[in-house]
Amino acid sequence: MAEIKHEVIPLFSIPLYKSELSPLDPLTYQKLINHEWEKNEGFVTHVETAERHLLDRPEYKGLKQAIQIHIDHFAYEVIGSQRDLCWEITTSWVNRSVNGDYHTSHWHSNSLISGVFYINTNPDSGAIVFHKDKEHKNLWGDTLRVDWDKETDYNTEAVGILPKTNQLLMFPSILAHSVLTNTSNDNRYSLAFNVFPRGTFGKGGNSEVTL
Repeated sequence: MAEIKHEVIPLFSIPLYKSELSPLDPLTYQKLINHEWEKNEGFVTHVETAERHLLDRPEYKGLKQAIQIHIDHFAYEVIGSQRDLCWEITTSWVNRSVNGDYHTSHWHSNSLISGVFYINTNPDSGAIVFHKDKEHKNLWGDTLRVDWDKETDYNTEAVGILPKTNQLLMFPSILAHSVLTNTSNDNRYSLAFNVFPRGTFGKGGNSEVTL
């Protein structure tokens, strides 16, 4: 059979930003993993820092600046946001997952961009999984449920990323995600953060608003 020449154009894609930061210096690393911890009852088994604005602390100024560089690149260059907006980190905290811990599917409210920086992880400490929303009909809804002979980028309903230490991920806050079980004997530490834009939206229109 002759080769069928074709082109597939991915329309209306959901962006997942993936990059890497420089390794943390030993002092910053130790401070990040030695904060006061609290249990977030409900949909998590791991513990989180009681402090929800860690990156506002002076000792993490360098780390915050490094993350902000990537936030700006994601917002302005990848997404194409208007440049007079300021994309501001609003909350930031560290998660600690021990053997057996996992995180059920969830999303982040009061935020437009969410991210995670992996302080320490290994191949067995749990992948992060992104779930396609039922209303995101890149193919069809459930009116007719087609069975697939193979999984592709277009019919998959979940995508897993096995993170590495010092890796940075960012994505729209409405994107549901979960974390698989940590099956290793090492603790996984990750810094999570939310980002919200400040500025004037809809300039000159009757829906203009300044936040």
